Amino acid sequence: MQKIRLTAKGRRWRRTGHPWIYRNDLLPGQTAVSGEVVAVYDAQERFLGQALYSAVSRIALRLLTVDDIPIDADFWEARLHQALAYRRRVVTNSNACRLIYAEADGFPGLILDNYDGHLVFQIHHPGMARLLPQLLDLLQPLLRPQSITLRNDSEVRRLEGLPLEIEVIRGELPERLLVQEGTVQFWVDVRGGQKTGLFLDQRENRLAAAAWAQGEVLDCFSYQGGFALHVASHAQHVVAVESSALSLGLAQDNARLNRMHNVDWIQANCFDFLKKAHASSKVYDLIILDPPAFAKSRADQSAAFRGYQDLNRRALQLLKPGGIFVTCSCSYNLSQETFLGLLRQAAQDARRQVQVIECRGAAKDHPTLLALPESTYLKCFVCRAL
Repeated sequence: MQKIRLTAKGRRWRRTGHPWIYRNDLLPGQTAVSGEVVAVYDAQERFLGQALYSAVSRIALRLLTVDDIPIDADFWEARLHQALAYRRRVVTNSNACRLIYAEADGFPGLILDNYDGHLVFQIHHPGMARLLPQLLDLLQPLLRPQSITLRNDSEVRRLEGLPLEIEVIRGELPERLLVQEGTVQFWVDVRGGQKTGLFLDQRENRLAAAAWAQGEVLDCFSYQGGFALHVASHAQHVVAVESSALSLGLAQDNARLNRMHNVDWIQANCFDFLKKAHASSKVYDLIILDPPAFAKSRADQSAAFRGYQDLNRRALQLLKPGGIFVTCSCSYNLSQETFLGLLRQAAQDARRQVQVIECRGAAKDHPTLLALPESTYLKCFVCRAL
């Protein structure tokens, strides 16, 4: 096995437990085949673990284990069984979930979602691309999937020198899949939808929001209507705002599927809609904000802060006294502490006192790896405006 040695700085970084080691923390002149498992040592030849190597990415190593053990079929089969067993414990009231969540499950750079027996992979590392045939053989007798699709169209693959592609590699994938989530059903477009077709990480937050629904509800950035349809059965009336005509069309199909007739679907920029609603003195009992990631890199942090603050201020201005506010951010580069800070400023600017009722994150099938802060990306706060 190829050896890769770390600098003293790299060894100190490794002690933090973070599973990524960057290229500038390797001793100069070292290389391996991209996607290979390598043995990791410090400059004094002390064994530190085994990792997947990348010849292209700034992240040179992704740690697999600190033990000197064979990385073979038994190794991967054990990790797969652990991941599946955990999902059987935590996923309820749905036939769609995340089965493997990359580093959090010991499969660096690999995501596997299940939509009622149709499996969807996202592979972001050449080591996982090499592993795929072996993993497919392990999954077949365990899950007997109806189809297997590669949604390898994420731009992050370019950082690893991997091509962008969408391909059905086994079975037949219908144009749309029907997914059950609590009492609500969704049509999911695996080939063309965001991520692998549905924002599975928000599943439990959508269910939680329904418990607060009453009266007039506003759902901004509605996408396929996930939050809107969950709250509609408890509300008098829902306004769902989405800028994408394609997403809005699918949301309307989902409303018809669920026989929900108390939702108005509006194609508009959410910032503009909130501004006009305030000018017309419109108020709501519940407002939900689930925008896309405004801070996709550290360079975006300042602009993202202003955008989130303005968005939340405008929403707070529209809440009735005692109204509930569910506000989310999926920007990793905006920490929970920073997000709370901008909410505090938004409340001050809106001249509202706000109680934080609940702090939430991604659904349980998206576990956070404590040593990998990057896996703690989704923030969801349930608040009450006084």
